Amino acid sequence: MALSDFTGPDYIEAWTRDLDRRWPERAAMADRVMRTLVGWFRGWDRNDLHGAKSRGEKLPSRIRLLELGVGAGRLALTVLDALSDVAESVRTGAVEYTGIEVEPALVLHVDELLEESGYQDARVIQADLKEDAWTRRIGPFDAVFTFQTLHDLGGVDALKAVYGQAHGFLSPGGILVNADFVVPFEKDDPDRPRRLPVETHQDLLSGLGFVDFRCELQRGKMACMEARRP
Repeated sequence: MALSDFTGPDYIEAWTRDLDRRWPERAAMADRVMRTLVGWFRGWDRNDLHGAKSRGEKLPSRIRLLELGVGAGRLALTVLDALSDVAESVRTGAVEYTGIEVEPALVLHVDELLEESGYQDARVIQADLKEDAWTRRIGPFDAVFTFQTLHDLGGVDALKAVYGQAHGFLSPGGILVNADFVVPFEKDDPDRPRRLPVETHQDLLSGLGFVDFRCELQRGKMACMEARRP
């Protein structure tokens, strides 16, 4: 059900609970996204982060995150809470978060959540991922992540376009993490597939120049996948 199908003062929470009820694998996928990002940034070597020192480049002073499709903001808060501790351990000092969301009500809701939680270096931009105007205002990032979002873009070509944009946003050595449906639904049009198998994601990412593809977890109809920009 769409967000617009819910009403009442807590309609966003009701919508989220409905998603969790229909796809119980969501909890494991969100947790895997968070753990993948935490593990990635814990591995940062401050003496040669992404090879920056060897290229004579200045090391980034903060962890820079981009989330595509913020939803109700639960994953954003989980990731920010976890990476705030990591930022101290790798001495970046701060975590900077940018989220993209098409639904105005969710943008307002998540902005309020972030502000109430004390995350000053966080913003949510209202934009449609199928358009490209928003891509001119942001970047670069050390990680791009997305959860149960990209299947809604319309198919292989749209997915490839967003993956290409993510490659352009990422700093060298940056990571992309995508948890999404990889098993088609009965109602899906087989001639216009939107929920694509892991192998299709791997082929698209490899063709765009990503390396080190991994499927971290597959459960139910969803999988969590990652790849790196060299």
